[in-house]
Amino acid sequence: MKTSKIILIGALLFTLVSIKALANVDSETETASKALGAKMASEISFDEGQTNLSDSAKEDIRSLIKSAKENGNIDELKVAVWADREYPTKDTKASKADVDLAKKRADNIKSFIKSEMKVGSVNTYNMTERPNALQKFLRTSDSKVKSTMEASGSAPRTSDETGFFGQKSKASKAVIMVYTR
Repeated sequence: MKTSKIILIGALLFTLVSIKALANVDSETETASKALGAKMASEISFDEGQTNLSDSAKEDIRSLIKSAKENGNIDELKVAVWADREYPTKDTKASKADVDLAKKRADNIKSFIKSEMKVGSVNTYNMTERPNALQKFLRTSDSKVKSTMEASGSAPRTSDETGFFGQKSKASKAVIMVYTR
C-alpha cells in the first residue's frame, strides 16, 4: 500500500514537471511536439524584426533545458523558427528578407543553446519555407517536422487559423522541442 502511494506520487510529480514544461505552448503545438516524439516543448518570442534573444527568452530556454536535464539525458533539440509572418500557404513563397530573418533567429538560438547550455545536437527548421517535392518524397526531417506542425494546426497559415485573438499565431516565435534518451 505504501509503495503504491509512493509510485503514484512519483508519477504525479513527473507528470506535473512535463505539464509545466509544455505549459507555455498551445494545445496544437503540444500535439505536434508529442507526435514528433519530443518529451518537452517551449515557445519563445522575438520582437518584430529582431534576431537577438531577449533576456526572458534566454531564461525560458535555460528553464526548459534545466527541466529536461533533470528528467534524463538530452539527445537532441529541434527548433522551429518563424519570421514575422505565419507559415506560408501552398504555392506561396516567402521573401528573401523573411527567410534570412528566420535563419538568423535560428542561428542565434542554436548558438546560445550550444555555447551556454552545452547541448550538442540542435537542429533548426526555417518555418518561412515549405518543404520541396524532393524533401517530401524522401521524407526528410525538415519535411516531417513542418508537415506534422501544419497538420496539427501548430503552424497556422492564415489569420483564420491563429485563433480569435491571434493566440495561436507563430509569427515572430520559435518552438523548441526536447528529445531525451
